[in-house]
Amino acid sequence: MYNLLTKKISRSRASGSPGFISTFADWIPACAGMTLLIIRRGMHIAPQQLLAVLAGAYLCCVWPAFAQEFPSKPITILCWSEPGSPVDYYARIMSRLLTREFGQNVVVENRTGADGVIAVNQLLKQPADGYTLLANTTSLATLASEPTAPFKTDDLQMIARSQLDPYGLVVPASIPFKTIDELVKYARANPGKITVGGVFQMSAHRVAWEVFAETAKIKAEWVAYKGGGPALTAVAGGHVDIAATNPGNVKPFVASGKVRVLAISAERRLADFPDVPTYKERGWNVVRYQWRGMMGRAGLPKPVLDRLIAAMQKAQQAPEWKQYLEQVTQLDGFMGPAEFHALLLKDIAELQATKKKLGL
Repeated sequence: MYNLLTKKISRSRASGSPGFISTFADWIPACAGMTLLIIRRGMHIAPQQLLAVLAGAYLCCVWPAFAQEFPSKPITILCWSEPGSPVDYYARIMSRLLTREFGQNVVVENRTGADGVIAVNQLLKQPADGYTLLANTTSLATLASEPTAPFKTDDLQMIARSQLDPYGLVVPASIPFKTIDELVKYARANPGKITVGGVFQMSAHRVAWEVFAETAKIKAEWVAYKGGGPALTAVAGGHVDIAATNPGNVKPFVASGKVRVLAISAERRLADFPDVPTYKERGWNVVRYQWRGMMGRAGLPKPVLDRLIAAMQKAQQAPEWKQYLEQVTQLDGFMGPAEFHALLLKDIAELQATKKKLGL
């Protein structure tokens, strides 16, 4: 019986098929042989049990071959934002590194619109085989927290988190307060008068600001923009008092003398901003990051998932990856699928709690 099965697999590989028997008909003699063996030995087995035995034999032979030969064709990474955006840049760096790891082309396809829903729907239309992935960000939690979200977190397979992008408080160079302590003092003396520009009416940036505001016992008016770039432009022009954005976007504005960064939400100071303290340094226990990573459709075969995880982990050891992180002022943040999924659920819960508190 075993020899028959292995001969079938060898013949399939020699014919150029992807490591498993090409047609179900090839398995009929094998299944018949196993059934005859059971009868000859006088074994009593129910039809359901026999089916389970045959299915197990098939998977034991086929699955290892499938995993070893993944990928056997190009992989597509979907991106829900425009070319040139931070998540698009991440997807393209990762696609180059994974192409090198797999020896197969990994291409980026931008599927924009509906705040990411179009890209997620496109992912969920594809087979759960690892050949279509989606570059995601903390914005996924914002999307999933909506009651009208057209998907559930169980529809998704988190593969790996890749990077961490801290938040920063940015102010115009002309504003009176020069430190985060002076900002807090001014805000307490003028409740609700400070304006804070950030991404959308509800976002991870908004949650990060609200967590700090609650810790510092201050109130401010949130001004929503369509992205971090417009919020930064607004603060540089003096249209808002503060921009809640990511430090990587700020470097050109700081160099031109238009803005100052008062604090960042990282665990420690950033190399690009050695003079900017963390919240924790100034006594505010706020450590928060925007993340980026990769996911697929739920139901990925475990061998394929393991292959993807290992490839991403190895890619993040490459010099090109480290150069990329330095260029965009971000931190390596590799995290496996179980922890990544738990983080997504935590972020969703925080977003929902913040929306409820704000009455949104």
